[in-house]
Amino acid sequence: MMELSQTRKLVLLRIALGIVYVWFGALKFFPETSPADGLAKDTMDSLFFGLIPRETSILLLATMEVLIGLGFLLNFQVRLAVYVALFHMVCTFTPLFFFPDVAYRGPLIFTLVGQYIMKNIVFVAAMLLILPQRRKT
Repeated sequence: MMELSQTRKLVLLRIALGIVYVWFGALKFFPETSPADGLAKDTMDSLFFGLIPRETSILLLATMEVLIGLGFLLNFQVRLAVYVALFHMVCTFTPLFFFPDVAYRGPLIFTLVGQYIMKNIVFVAAMLLILPQRRKT
């Protein structure tokens, strides 16, 4: 079997992240299509104190996710896309604190929603791997 180079593995990881971001983001453009629709709207309401209408906030989130994904897929502004995605990931963990009744069945026992959120630890690790190194000047 052919061994993939480290560079090709990172390219595959970047493309995989891009596909997931575009796919999950695109679903949010269509009301009630994303399984995370309600949770995302509730979280955005909490993060922005209800100042942004729910339908607007989900469209902003969808746009951000699709743009992150396109950055990864097209290998365009990957460093910026990773930073924005890491900010996004931090926000995805907030329901664990804002809505513990939705995320936990008991101490350290996650609901399906909690598991959906916790899997983002893998995304964070993957993004740190694909983060381009700064060029020395």
